[in-house]
Amino acid sequence: MQGDDPRSYRDFGDLRVIPRAQPRTVLVANAKGGCGKTTLATNLAAWFANRDKATALMDFDPQGSSAHWLKLRPDAAKPLSGIAAYGRVSGTETRSFRNRLPRHVERVVVDSPAGLTGTDLYDRISDADLILVPILPSPIDIHSAANFIREIEMTGALREQNKQLLVIANRVRRNTIMFSTLNAFLSELGLPRVTYTRDSQLYTRAAAQGMGIADLLGAQVEQEKSHWNRIGGWIEHQLALRQQHRQQMLQR
Repeated sequence: MQGDDPRSYRDFGDLRVIPRAQPRTVLVANAKGGCGKTTLATNLAAWFANRDKATALMDFDPQGSSAHWLKLRPDAAKPLSGIAAYGRVSGTETRSFRNRLPRHVERVVVDSPAGLTGTDLYDRISDADLILVPILPSPIDIHSAANFIREIEMTGALREQNKQLLVIANRVRRNTIMFSTLNAFLSELGLPRVTYTRDSQLYTRAAAQGMGIADLLGAQVEQEKSHWNRIGGWIEHQLALRQQHRQQMLQR
């Protein structure tokens, strides 16, 4: 099995048990539609794949935008596994069987539906290692995101399970009043960390080809790819911290 370390084998008499590495999961969520969840999820999945991480993209949104993006993905691009988790379950299978991950997967990116709330929200957070909340820099979107983040906090899942939430402003021009307003809003919520994706046509161009910024070639995309390296690097760092926390809890 890919990723096995012989040192991790455990002997029980004649039985050898090979522990399976737990994939690390990033949930992309916001109760409001049209905030760029799919753009963020697909670009993050492409970034992981281009870092040679075996990656699965799970689409829980009934619109199926991430699943459609995967169908457009060219054979020459870094491979990604896809799971259309929004689909109906047939009478011959269970939802858990239909949504099972390939054994080699190291990273999972979850594109959640709009209107995620209540038990479904708690379950998605519980299954994730890191939660990304995309926000458009507009008064309506900031207000909606504030309510959503408060609902996340009310579930208690972040506090109980020691998980990090990151707000990502989508389609941003950094030196604007609205970006400053967004930063002030996050500080009031005690969420000072914010990064952003730029207001660039490169995202539209990439999506039309089933690709992310990390897949594109050419000098004109180097600045955007460098920006994504900073976003992805921060996410990988948080996932590593989460893994350390898991190991510490298991050792207690």
